[in-house]
Amino acid sequence: MRKKIILLLITVGLFFPSCEDAFDFGSDGRVTYDEIFSDYLLTGKYLTTAYSYFPYYGASSAGGTFLASFTDEAQDAQDVVPGSNSLKYYEGNMNSASNLIKGSLYDNMFKGIRTCNVFLARVDDVPSFTIQEHRGQWKAEAYLLRAYYYLQLIKRYGPMPIFKEELPLDYDFSTMERPSFYENVQAIIADCDAALAQPELLYRQVSGLQDGYMTRGVAYAIKSQAILFAASPLWNDGNDHWAEAATVTKEALDALEGAGYGLFNPSNTSIPGLYSKYQEYFLTQPESVEFPSVEKETILGKSRMTLWSGYSLPILADVTKAGISPSQELVDAYETIDGVPVLDPTMPYLDDAHLQPNYNSANTMYDPENPYANRDPRLFSTIYCNGNFHNLSNNTIPVETYVGGSSEISDNSNLNTRTGYYLRKFIHYDSRKNSNKDGFWHDYRMAEMYLNFAEADFYAKGAVTTEALAAVNTIRSRAGMPDIQISTSTSEFELKLRNERRVELAFEEHRYYDLRRWKIQSDFEGIVTGMKITKNGEDFEYDRIVVQERNITDEKYLMWPIPLTEQNKYNALGVEFQNEGW
Repeated sequence: MRKKIILLLITVGLFFPSCEDAFDFGSDGRVTYDEIFSDYLLTGKYLTTAYSYFPYYGASSAGGTFLASFTDEAQDAQDVVPGSNSLKYYEGNMNSASNLIKGSLYDNMFKGIRTCNVFLARVDDVPSFTIQEHRGQWKAEAYLLRAYYYLQLIKRYGPMPIFKEELPLDYDFSTMERPSFYENVQAIIADCDAALAQPELLYRQVSGLQDGYMTRGVAYAIKSQAILFAASPLWNDGNDHWAEAATVTKEALDALEGAGYGLFNPSNTSIPGLYSKYQEYFLTQPESVEFPSVEKETILGKSRMTLWSGYSLPILADVTKAGISPSQELVDAYETIDGVPVLDPTMPYLDDAHLQPNYNSANTMYDPENPYANRDPRLFSTIYCNGNFHNLSNNTIPVETYVGGSSEISDNSNLNTRTGYYLRKFIHYDSRKNSNKDGFWHDYRMAEMYLNFAEADFYAKGAVTTEALAAVNTIRSRAGMPDIQISTSTSEFELKLRNERRVELAFEEHRYYDLRRWKIQSDFEGIVTGMKITKNGEDFEYDRIVVQERNITDEKYLMWPIPLTEQNKYNALGVEFQNEGW
């Protein structure tokens, strides 16, 4: 019963965009905090208000497109539409008055933080709880929501003032100073630990979908990601935090595995024709049952997405646009099935335009005249390449991206790919109008936890350890790829580890932040290329083309600009609050 009531409260609350909407107003149109926190049900509804600021990801996260289209993973096909956010971004027209990626996130995260602060300050004043365990569980959820909201802010904007109490009306903002990034992360971890100290907090919701709930699993996931960012080069404060990162990410991984989390790895696929278990995972609904279960990978997820109409092939009925076009750079990142990189990892291209690939002399399986043969199964699980079939249940509807093909490359139509590739990840081949079978978004999943630990352990010890290898190879094994060997050099392992994150977590909003926290964004995001294919009889000719030269490699693009409205407030107080370069 207790879990059903939580589900009801949270489900109701998530439909309300603001605090006031969640409550029945009194005769004067207002409801006081004293009234809210004297009543069990109203207190629960106030917690749902804290949940209502949870940001949306995937197709709705960044100006109506994926965040991937703002990094080197993809090109947004809307770039052919004058005035589109993506085109303005590529041309370098983002500024503090116009955040072209997600302008409302700053305000919403701070609204969520304030709501959590009010809740945590007053929840102990509630005289009685109809279900006693809810006091501890709800406190833990509020701690985790506050930690999550702060993490979303600092990933994008850098260090933020730490508010853990309800601010008085006369608070003097002129005295405010921005802390270090590490101090922010320590505050986030402290909130996670406070949540974990509440025994009522569940490891996994067991009623309803695993859809947006704060749980013990989420606490460990937040800690793992936050400390990894703090240790990374972008936020290096003169102290080496890698040892701490290795400890925290290992503790998180061990706790999650001990609780039953692991990779989605069923013995048999339940969807006909898929390329891999990896592909099936993103189409599988997180189960509403306790462990053990088949879908044990999702730590925090969202409900089903609808992508087939706005991110699909122009030859299918009711499709409105192509959405995002995966880049040639991403396609090049997928190894051949023997685990050997296609391009030389130390210098993938011989020219700045990426039109001259530097093929890896150690690779004997790759054929430039047949570039999609013998590749990592995650390539076709993620991306439609020329010659792939759309309907995998019976291998029908070939994807023809060549010039003149049914889904041909185009430089002027938003219905067609800009790069010669289409997105497949998350999209079910049988989705259509009135029958959406598309997949699910995952904010945190176990694959990231393995990769977080492997990276932290590697940098902390300055060597390739068996533990780091085991974590990465767990992921590669599920994908059907051979293990990385212990004999791998440290320089080679660093490149392999970064590439593993690139292909395993493609289109999941990691690449954008990885390039920034590693401080290599300017080396990768200045250009996006594609593959123009020409058919001659039964043969194909493959020509790399520049799709977009992007004016976004200035160092300021390592962080987002503080919104102009916020900047002006602090300017009036004599406080410098804007990020450098904006």
